[in-house]
Amino acid sequence: MNVNVKALATSTLTAEAIRDLLALPTMAPVPDDRILDHGTDVLGWGFTQLVCDAERTRHDHVLSYNVDNPMGDGTATLNLVFAEACPYDPDGENNVDWLTGDVRGWADELGWTFRTDVPLDTCESELAEASATVSEVLGHPPVRTVRTDDWFGMGPFALCRIWRTGDHAVVVSPLADHGPYGYLTHFVLVLTPCPADEELPADDAALRKWVVDRIDW
Repeated sequence: MNVNVKALATSTLTAEAIRDLLALPTMAPVPDDRILDHGTDVLGWGFTQLVCDAERTRHDHVLSYNVDNPMGDGTATLNLVFAEACPYDPDGENNVDWLTGDVRGWADELGWTFRTDVPLDTCESELAEASATVSEVLGHPPVRTVRTDDWFGMGPFALCRIWRTGDHAVVVSPLADHGPYGYLTHFVLVLTPCPADEELPADDAALRKWVVDRIDW
C-alpha cells in the first residue's frame, strides 16, 4: 500500500546539474591527493554529512559515490539526491515531529523548498519534472519505467525511470534512506555502469530488483 508524505524538501534538478553529473566519468582523471582541492576549486563541491559523508555540489544537491575517487572513473556509481521525503506512517505517530524536523533541516541547510502534508501527486510531479529535464539533456525518453515498491523504501511509491547512454544507465527514482535517518526517502538521479549490450530485465519485478541492486547504497 502506498503512503502519504508528511514532509518534503525539494530542489530543482537543472540541466546544468545533470550535465555535471554525466561528465564525471569522462573527465580527465584527478590524482587521489588532488581530489579535495579539485572538488572545491574546480567543481565547486563542499563536504556534507547529509545522506552520509558526501559532497554538496555547486547546485546544492547531495552527491555520494561508491569509489574513493570518482573523477574520470567510468566504473563509479554516482547518486545525486535532489529531494527528501518523510513518508507518513499512521502507526508511527511518535516519529512524525522529529522526522519532519529532519526534513526541515535538509531544506534549511541546502536552501531547498520545504512543505508539509504533501499529496502523492506532488511527489510524482517532482519526479516527472526532473525526468523531463533528464530526457531533454539526453535527447530521448526513458527506455523503461516501473512503479517502485517497498524494495525502494517506505514510500512514496512512484515511477522509476531508466535511460541508457553509452556504457551507463541513468535512473531517476525514490530510494530508501539507510541512515543517518533511517525512515526517510531520497529522490535520486543515479549514473551507474551498464554496458551497451546488457539487456534490462523484461519482467517488472526483476527490473525493480535490477534497479535497487545497481543504485542502492
